[in-house]
Amino acid sequence: MTATPRLSWNLRVTASDQELIDRAVAASGLTRTDFVLQAARSAAQELLVEQAWAALEPEAFAAFQRKLDAPPANPNERLQRTMAAPRPWQG
Repeated sequence: MTATPRLSWNLRVTASDQELIDRAVAASGLTRTDFVLQAARSAAQELLVEQAWAALEPEAFAAFQRKLDAPPANPNERLQRTMAAPRPWQG
């Protein structure tokens, strides 16, 4: 098995940005490289998804929203249990 070649980046950051990132790195348990790559990957994916939605015609987006807002046609038992379960963010 061969290793995937990795490219090297050289970033310049302010002391306060590095302190903030290092605090988050310590809390995450990741290396600084893995933390920054994960954050950059997530931001890149989010931006590309937003751009894809922006490319939809308004009528297509409205149809998609209607389908999301409509109740499920035949909710199964698992979906019913999930919808009745308490939300973790509600206490």
